[in-house]
Amino acid sequence: MKVYFGSSPRIKEKYAKEIKEIYELVKKFGFKHTSDFIVEVEPKDYSQLKPEELNTLHQKTLGEIKKADICVFEASLQDLSVGFLINFGLDLGKTVIVLSQSKEEPSLLHHVKEEKLIFVAYTPKDLAEKLKEAFGQAKGRSDIRFNFFVTPQILSYLNWLSGRKRVPRAVYLRTLIEREMKKDAEFKEEASLKQG
Repeated sequence: MKVYFGSSPRIKEKYAKEIKEIYELVKKFGFKHTSDFIVEVEPKDYSQLKPEELNTLHQKTLGEIKKADICVFEASLQDLSVGFLINFGLDLGKTVIVLSQSKEEPSLLHHVKEEKLIFVAYTPKDLAEKLKEAFGQAKGRSDIRFNFFVTPQILSYLNWLSGRKRVPRAVYLRTLIEREMKKDAEFKEEASLKQG
């Protein structure tokens, strides 16, 4: 499985050791990284990037998240950009692990109600154990990706819904399908025969 691991570049000023350890643990657990950015970036170099360089980096980051099966973010320092990327991953239907050295969930996650979000409070001593457990949970929550075409009008509605009601498009569509599954007697009958 592929993993996108990211955070705010400024986090390396305080948590450089943890960033490196998380990156190495992802590999140790048998996953493949879609990005090396967070381990290679220097915070002071990042702060001097020009707007066009930041835009290029942003597009590259979104592509790396799209390629991943699971996303991992270190969010011990609150950062709106990280919050955006967490929501982007969830909107794509990815399982997202958010790590923090604070016992309380970061405030940027308070509005997110999503079963695919796994919050993990850790200390440097229990990081490996907690991350391994989180990956176990994430594997169980990972879905099969399903793409299909929609009309511009449907896309406009889904975008409106996502922005206005703060419901990721994928979550809304899954909810509609699950609602129909509950009503479909023929499907329920066949499903119970397969289980029994």
